[in-house]
This record gives sequence, structure tokens and C-alpha cells, in this order.
Amino acid sequence: MPETRHPLRTACLYRALASMSLLLTLPGCHLFVTPAASTPPDPAAQPLPTQSDYPARHAASRSVPGTERLHLQVDSSSSTALIAITLDPLRLAARRSASSCPLKGTVTGMLRVSHTGARSFTIEKVDLVTTGDIQLEFDWSPLIGTVKILIPAGILTIRNHTIPHAIPLRRDGGFSHPKCRFQVGGSCQVEGTGLVLRKKVGKMEEDLTIDQTDPVALAGSLTRREGQWILNIPSTVMKNRFEVDEEGTIMDLIFTGRISAVEKQD
Repeated sequence: MPETRHPLRTACLYRALASMSLLLTLPGCHLFVTPAASTPPDPAAQPLPTQSDYPARHAASRSVPGTERLHLQVDSSSSTALIAITLDPLRLAARRSASSCPLKGTVTGMLRVSHTGARSFTIEKVDLVTTGDIQLEFDWSPLIGTVKILIPAGILTIRNHTIPHAIPLRRDGGFSHPKCRFQVGGSCQVEGTGLVLRKKVGKMEEDLTIDQTDPVALAGSLTRREGQWILNIPSTVMKNRFEVDEEGTIMDLIFTGRISAVEKQD
């Protein structure tokens, strides 16, 4: 009996091995087969943007021809008027005093974009007013005395007189034009103290109106930030000279305006 079982067991083992070899050669069977390394995609074979999604990606960098009216509100927290006055009563010796206060108001204009992408800004109306008292003091000596000048809040106004129809804008929104004129309106209260100036100056009101300033260089930028247009004019200087009395007292006024205005939201 032992001799009979051994050949049978050997034959069964051969058949099992043959069946396993056949199984490994069948298509779709990957038992104990090392997977092939994946090949990175060829960038050149990637699909190009279709015509429909290309404008959406590049719309922000293109300028659309047309016009847009801008109504800008002056930001009083960053817009100021600096008044500097030089006074020489009775030819004693010139004294200078300066004071500043916030500005409020509006600026209205038109933004134009041509078919070539060139942009220009037309300032149609400027309406500014001081929102705080401006106090100036000129001191000589206890014997001669002092002169005090007060410009009450809301008295001094600045409006445009002549501004070019269109000021070209650079690519960064910057602009500069040397031939702008403005109107300045208002008055100040003048008071002299001391033995000499109390009699010579006393108390009076002086008109500060400037019907038309000398040509003023208007420089700044018009840019768009977070969906709003922002006008920034860091320094605009206007000058005038006033004769205070018949004795030749001269008052030189230098007005420096800093304007920051943000587009009004409806």
C-alpha cells in the first residue's frame, strides 16, 4: 500500500504546479507582478484654454473703451489745508505763522478710456471747505505788540476756476498738469495788541478772496482699489498777496491743499 500512494501523491503535485503556471499566464492576472512606474504627463500635451475661458482670465488686465462719471467724496481724515501767512505791518520786520485744519467737500469728474487703452480724467467740479478754525499769531515785542488772525471753520472755500478738459493718466494712474487755476473765497478776523499795533491795526476783517489764482501745478493719481476709485493729490500750492492798510502793510498768503477723495457708493 505505501508504494501505491506515493506515485499518486506525486502526480497530484505535478498537476497543481501546471495549473498555477497556466493561471499566471492568463491576461488580466497580475499576481506577484511588479506594477509599471507611472509616466508624468507631458506639459505639451495638456489642453490649451478654450476660447470661452480665456477672456475671463485676462479681463482684469484689459481696459474697456468708454466713459465713466466719478463722484468723489473728500476724506476729511486725510485731507488738510495748510495756511501760511507772512505779515509785515509798518515795515517793522516780517513775521510768519502757519496753521492747518481738515478739508471736506466733493470732486466730480469724467474718466475716459479710448480704443487704444489710453485713459484721461476730466475734473468738472471741485468744491472744498475748511472744517476747523485756523488761528495765526505774529509777535514782535511787548512794546510793539502782536497781530492775531482767525479764519473760522467753514469760511475758507476752494473751487476750480480753469482746469484742462482732459488730463492724461499714466499707466499707474498718475497725472500732472501745470496750468490749473482755482478760486479761493473767505475772510479773516485781524486783531492788533500792544502799544503800537493796537492803534495801528485794531480790529478789522480782511477779505481773502482770490478770484483767480496764478497757474497751479496739479499732480496726483487716480487709482482703483477694492472696487472704488481713489483720487490722491498730495500737494497743491496757491499764493496771493494782500495789502491790509493804506500804510503799506502787506500780507502774503500761501495755501497748500492735500486732497484724498474716495468714490461715492450708491
